[in-house]
Amino acid sequence: MEYTELSAYDVPPGEVTAWIPTAEPSAWVDDDRRLSHNHELHLDTAEAGSWIGSIMRLTGQLDVTALDLALRAWIGRHEALRGTVEETPAGRRRRALAPEDVSVATTALGRFDGDDARGCLSDFLADHIDPTAWPYVVFATVADADGFTLVFGADHGVMDAYSQLLWFEEIATLYERALAGESFADLAVVTTGSHIDHAADERVTGEAMSLESESVRVWRDWLTGPDGRLRFADFPVPGITDVPASASPLPQASLSQWLGDPCQARALAELCKSAGVSFQAGMMGAMAYVLRAQHGVERMRFVAPMHTRYTAEHATAVGWYVGLVPVTLDITGATTLAEVAARVQTALAESKPLVPQPFARVADLLGVSDAPHFVVTFVDTRFIAGAERWNGWDARTLRAPVRADDEVYLWLVRDRDGLNVSTRYPETVAAERVVRDLIGGMSDLFDEIAQPEAAALEGTA
Repeated sequence: MEYTELSAYDVPPGEVTAWIPTAEPSAWVDDDRRLSHNHELHLDTAEAGSWIGSIMRLTGQLDVTALDLALRAWIGRHEALRGTVEETPAGRRRRALAPEDVSVATTALGRFDGDDARGCLSDFLADHIDPTAWPYVVFATVADADGFTLVFGADHGVMDAYSQLLWFEEIATLYERALAGESFADLAVVTTGSHIDHAADERVTGEAMSLESESVRVWRDWLTGPDGRLRFADFPVPGITDVPASASPLPQASLSQWLGDPCQARALAELCKSAGVSFQAGMMGAMAYVLRAQHGVERMRFVAPMHTRYTAEHATAVGWYVGLVPVTLDITGATTLAEVAARVQTALAESKPLVPQPFARVADLLGVSDAPHFVVTFVDTRFIAGAERWNGWDARTLRAPVRADDEVYLWLVRDRDGLNVSTRYPETVAAERVVRDLIGGMSDLFDEIAQPEAAALEGTA
């Protein structure tokens, strides 16, 4: 599974149609459940036109009635998608819709060749996603004689990466069931927990925090620089993210690349098993190992997003189930990849207790307005429902283009097809060189540990 921008997806020519959820004003009812601190911070800082989503291609002539049922049912099954937040004199409040009160309106946008179809989709998603206005998710199709491409874009405030990945199997299955004649009532049966409930619980957790909380102390220490200013850590190679603030940030470059095939993934898994560490530690360890080899970096700090899907009922729910933790990694004296990965394992274990403590509440208590500069995420997609069908659907998860002079994001993925990295970084010559060298070095490292002569997969490089 690749995580890319829409510009990297091969959209076929065809008839482009927008599918936009709608509801009668009278259908909305008040909902007294409170927003999470993370969602409130998102509403304060997110920009209109910023979105995440997914895209896939289905065979067979598009059946508009069946797709309408499937889209409405998907929204109906996930409460986060059929609620909204309104500004009132007394503050923000939730409002909600019943599943049966959601409709989907279609608008023909025109027939385009591939490049123009992609441009049309990009403009449509950017124009219709606003973190302060429902609907928080919109869809589009590109239909031709052989099938159709289906894409959605959503506000990040109601969706995380797992939600993007879960969508493929769920929407394809709902469409297949709709084609088979199942009713909306059957398709829209809720089978997961509600992210709205999760957010309300997270609010309680946040309100119990104070300046004396251990989690706040850890974040304060991690954020405080030599000058006493609270600031997120930079990418560890000088000149990439430690740059003066710009009034007009540059667009971020985007790159997705395969680092290894299933054989190389298995070799890394065996190395991690023998070292007693997680695969996540192995992937992040490879990053650190190569950064040291290429730039002499032995100590680095980054932010690691981790999921907060703690119960089975929320495992397949759509929502923003993410916590941030600060990671400090020192690999001085660690000579092999296995030893570096063990250091990562220890660093992650030290930070993991902070996952349930919402960073937005930390930021509020400490008065932090800065945003993360260096973020590293790991996702294992092999066991997500429908993963075996992704290649047949040409499925991809998507993110909108971003402008930022001082951010490097890495998404490290283990997939059924091997190892992948997606990244965004400042669109500068220096950043381009450093990031491409890092990716090339990680690929070479995984290739080396997979070689038969790599004695017992010790991970030397």
